[in-house]
Parts: sequence; C-alpha cells; structure tokens
Amino acid sequence: MAAIRDADEPLYRAFIGPLAQKHYLAYFARADARGYPPISWHWPALCFGVLWLIYRKLYRYALIGFITPYVAIAAGAAAEHVVPRSGSAVVWLLLLAFFAVWLPLNAHALYYKQARAAIAQMRAIYPARQDAQITALGVVGGAQRGLPLALLVLLTTLSVVAGLAEMNR
Repeated sequence: MAAIRDADEPLYRAFIGPLAQKHYLAYFARADARGYPPISWHWPALCFGVLWLIYRKLYRYALIGFITPYVAIAAGAAAEHVVPRSGSAVVWLLLLAFFAVWLPLNAHALYYKQARAAIAQMRAIYPARQDAQITALGVVGGAQRGLPLALLVLLTTLSVVAGLAEMNR
C-alpha cells in the first residue's frame, strides 16, 4: 500500500475525523499514489445515499441527490410523450443509475476531492501553521451526526402523517 506524505497525513486525519479514519486514509493513500482518485465501491453511499453525503458534509452533492428524483420524473414525463408507457422505466433507470451505480462508485472520490480542496484552502488561509490548519480541518471535515438523523426522523414523520391522512380520507 502506498504511503501518504508525512505533511498530509495529520491534515487528512483532521479532515476525516475519528470515524472510519483507517478506511479513508487507505483510500487517500491510493489516490495520492496514483495522482487521481480511483473508482471504488462504497457500501454506505449505496445504503444511505443522500444521508451519507450529508453525514460526510458533502452538501453540494447531497443537494444534487435531492434534485435527482425530480429531474428523473421530468425525464420520465418527457419520455412518456415520445414513447407511451415508457416514463416509469425511464424514471427507475435514471434513479438506479445515479443512486445504485454512480454514487457508490464515486463516493470515495467525492470525499477525497473535498478533503484535498479543504486542505488546499486551509494551507492558503494558514500558511506555515499546521496546528491552525488541523484545527480548521477538524471543523470543516469530519462527520455530521445530527443532521442526517434529524432529516431521517423528519422524513419518517412526514411519511407517517401523510399515510395517516390518506387512511382517514
């Protein structure tokens, strides 16, 4: 396994945080050795999708994940006009392509790129002050535990309320 440069390892550790640090450090070492983030499978991204993106503070991609179903529905509606009875298949194919293929295959790379960008930003803001860089990376990186859980509870509550409202019609 390739090693991470000594100057980068504490910065990576600070960005990743204590959870799954060994796993991500191994991937980051491979990416650094190759000069680009390799494609690899990421089970949490497959199982939790947008919630995993929020958990790892990949908010831009989480927003894309929230918008993707609406884009898929619009594409399905357009396909329905061109080829009748094809809309549902188009929607499902697009959703599966994004959430079950693209996201799990690219999740490590997205996280690695976010780490590299954050490290570059902190090096620019705090030149020659690794202690300040590490502190700042600990804030911008790591895991966001509360927000995905709160979002899951909110969505579950909304689903239950909608189901009860439908039953009482």
